[in-house]
Amino acid sequence: MELDTGLAFVNTLDRERGQPVDRLDSYAAALRWFRDHDLLHADMLEAELARNEADPEGAERTLARIRRIRDAMRELTDAVVEARSPAQRDLDEINRALRTHYTWYLVPDRDGVSLDHKHEGDPIAGALARLSESVASEVSTGHPEHLRVCANEDCGWVFNDTSRTGRRKWCDMATCGNRAKVARHREKKRAKEQAATARVRRTWKRIVTGAGRGDADC
Repeated sequence: MELDTGLAFVNTLDRERGQPVDRLDSYAAALRWFRDHDLLHADMLEAELARNEADPEGAERTLARIRRIRDAMRELTDAVVEARSPAQRDLDEINRALRTHYTWYLVPDRDGVSLDHKHEGDPIAGALARLSESVASEVSTGHPEHLRVCANEDCGWVFNDTSRTGRRKWCDMATCGNRAKVARHREKKRAKEQAATARVRRTWKRIVTGAGRGDADC
């Protein structure tokens, strides 16, 4: 599982204008997200959707588990960025997710064979294990120093900084980076306008004060 997919999962708890927005606002939405990111096959999706209709309380429990693991992954990435130890309860949550077992097997490939895997049992547990592993592997044996949190306070996405300088501040220059530039430009313009207004007021004050003194001399 690629790191970008794990971080995309973390970022499904999004923000809009500073307010939290959950992109996994239902069990069905979570299942479709898994399918869109190749974590569930079509037949698995249909089976899980059917189970959702038959057992809505069970689906809500599973959705709660999905969100707990997502929160734990966010805590793990935040801890790395902030150079601190993550909360033990979140480590325990990820460790439980990682206990899922896979069966590895060889499959034909264009250039010969490749190694693939399949999960034996609950497909949701398998999906969560792969997502957890993508981040856990990065922070333990990869390049955790490349993890960043977007500097846009209205965003806060976690991203992997693969830039040449390693100094990216925003998750995406075309969105958050551009907004930051526009905000800085507006702030500079506002500061210049305020300074110009203050100069005009000081000039008028001197003129009015000077005129008043002249009338008094007369």
